[in-house]
Amino acid sequence: MRTQNRLLILIMIIAIASTLWVPAFAVSKDKNEINNAATHALVPIEAEAAIVMDAETGQILFEKDAYTMREPASVTKIITCLVALDELDMEQKITVKADGNPTGNVINVKAGEVFTAEQLIYALMLPSANDAAVALAVEIAGSEDEFCKMMNAKAKECGAKSSNFMNPNGLNWPGDESHLTTAYDLAVITREALKNETFRKIVSTLEYKIPKTNKSEARKLVNTNKFLWNADTVEYVKSKITKPEELWVPKYYEGVVGVKTGTTSTAGACFVGAVDIHGTELISVVLNSEEDGRYKDSAALWDYSVKNFYDTHVMAKKGEVLENIRVKRGEVRKVEAVAEEDAVINVIKGEKIKGVKVKTEKFELKAPVKKAISSVQSESMMAMRSYEKEI
Repeated sequence: MRTQNRLLILIMIIAIASTLWVPAFAVSKDKNEINNAATHALVPIEAEAAIVMDAETGQILFEKDAYTMREPASVTKIITCLVALDELDMEQKITVKADGNPTGNVINVKAGEVFTAEQLIYALMLPSANDAAVALAVEIAGSEDEFCKMMNAKAKECGAKSSNFMNPNGLNWPGDESHLTTAYDLAVITREALKNETFRKIVSTLEYKIPKTNKSEARKLVNTNKFLWNADTVEYVKSKITKPEELWVPKYYEGVVGVKTGTTSTAGACFVGAVDIHGTELISVVLNSEEDGRYKDSAALWDYSVKNFYDTHVMAKKGEVLENIRVKRGEVRKVEAVAEEDAVINVIKGEKIKGVKVKTEKFELKAPVKKAISSVQSESMMAMRSYEKEI
């Protein structure tokens, strides 16, 4: 007679690492310039400006012209979203004040159309709807100009040093030529935004549906971030474009959290991304790259950063028996708790892991046992990263 059950195993990994680490290329201004030149040769990216930041510590792992003010295109919407999340309840009803401008990516909002704040925010961040950005700005502040004051104040609150936002969507309208920011500012803004769980959920969402409204049929929203796409999304997008054979999609990169794309003719292709690699979260910004190059740039920067600034330690190997768990009233008195895959943790390169403890949560199973789940959790300092398994 087979016995199966549901089992939860907790592996606590405690890694004591230095928080006073500074990248080698940040020692002095002159040395910084020399070492960055060498770094750029090792990571030949297409973007004119870029940065990689450790999301936990704020340490800069790579930078290329990261402090020069540039057009951000639709990655502007990161700060627009952050202000909207501060000011609005997600279930709040919003009545659009005027027909949306049809320029760029839009969902064609209409005067008098009623949405929830959540629907407009998802439209803002997934298909990058410019008209949704304006509708949110007017609802919150009464006008785009007043909303931009809020954007700039919020940016400074996040730690931005050189940003000047002049509209909520990033379009390079005549008169908005001073709508500029830096790769560094976008990284610190995104670092703050990722502390908001609603923001994290939105930017990691692949698709979202707005039901039929009082002015329009239902809308399907697809995230412009190709790192999140799956096979079904690719086929859906191909059905909507004139040259599907030219559609390029980056290879799968494990741990991508999401965030935001942006493109205009003058800003080029931009991307602000976040990725979680074995419990280490990195934020990357690439500005004025190419349509496909922004993804290649980002992946190259993530690979470079992990390889050069972190050591990966295997704390439990795939298939390793961690403990025998007692089964109460079972024909089989004990079952093995087995790691589904390697449990790993990143620490700053050169630092030793001290005080590591690997243990299972103490509990008892009762027959019949149906399923087993193994959970491995890790994070830098005291980390948690989950995996599930059926036995």
